[in-house]
Amino acid sequence: MPKSITKFCNMRISTIRQRNSGSLRRKSKPSAVPMRPGAAPSITPNFSETSEHDTMTVDCKAGLAQVNITNGRISRTMSYDCSLSGQRTDSVIFDLTEFDQTMPLHVDVLGCNGRTTRSHNAWKTKCREGVRIDNSNIILRKQSAIGVGALSSVDDEDVYVEVEGHQWAVLLNEKGPNGKLSRAKTIDLRVGCVLDGAVVYYEDGHKTPCGLRYTGTGSTHYFGGHQSQKLHLPKDVDIVKVEVNRSGYGCKVLSGIVMTLSDGTKMGALNDSEFTGSISVSNKLQILEPGMGEKIVGFYGTSSHYTEEFGIITGPKDQDLPPQTYDMPQLQNIQERGSFARRVR
Repeated sequence: MPKSITKFCNMRISTIRQRNSGSLRRKSKPSAVPMRPGAAPSITPNFSETSEHDTMTVDCKAGLAQVNITNGRISRTMSYDCSLSGQRTDSVIFDLTEFDQTMPLHVDVLGCNGRTTRSHNAWKTKCREGVRIDNSNIILRKQSAIGVGALSSVDDEDVYVEVEGHQWAVLLNEKGPNGKLSRAKTIDLRVGCVLDGAVVYYEDGHKTPCGLRYTGTGSTHYFGGHQSQKLHLPKDVDIVKVEVNRSGYGCKVLSGIVMTLSDGTKMGALNDSEFTGSISVSNKLQILEPGMGEKIVGFYGTSSHYTEEFGIITGPKDQDLPPQTYDMPQLQNIQERGSFARRVR
């Protein structure tokens, strides 16, 4: 064999040996955090007794990469370190008194996981996403998933749209027929070909639907759902994540739901099939999680025969809600028999 060919063969064998040997493999330097799934960034208003101390918190559990704020002619861009070796920034608080309330407050947030949240006008977000408990300084936060067909643009994860149907809310602690507060013990997640709804069962025996109570004719509404599963809630165990498939049949209703507890238990069905997920939308799966220092205290949404919107209500993690919380109509599922829907938000 000629020397040139022998030299080439030896080089080839050496290269193969290096590729097959973990100890000889060259390691790349740590750079940016790799793209990975997770919750999108959140934009949370923080109310005070007077508007003089109102703030806005922007956070992301995967870390913040960039925040861009436009208020009239003023534009501010803040970039943060997402490298593996850097100091990650999870949360930033802005003083709302620094901005002009007569001009739209446009906020774009990019997380280190590649997910984005956009608010075209955070002043409206401030009114929409917070519920102040009567006679207290506690604000409950709301975030929801809406069918992609109801959004003006599927790229905007925080676009507010007016969905039709019955608007409801259900807390995980609720007053029963005897007027006493009772804890939720089971959630029946009603999933068929799409998300029909859910039913919350309480320790005192009463139940409340996450959806319609009555049909248009006034009869009791019953959920279907051949893939339904029941999630049992032990004491001192929280719901830490709700996953929702936003691409249901016709893409104006939700397709499925999965809930995860703090002990790792997971129940539900996302129903991510060709039939219900036929439209290619990269962000059709939305993850709803409480922010830092928060826990899920209830759910809210909009329903017709199926579920158009499903969201979580979050409150302080280490603070009990005051008694007047459970008498507030906007935190209950109220539907008059013979009336198909109510509009409360």
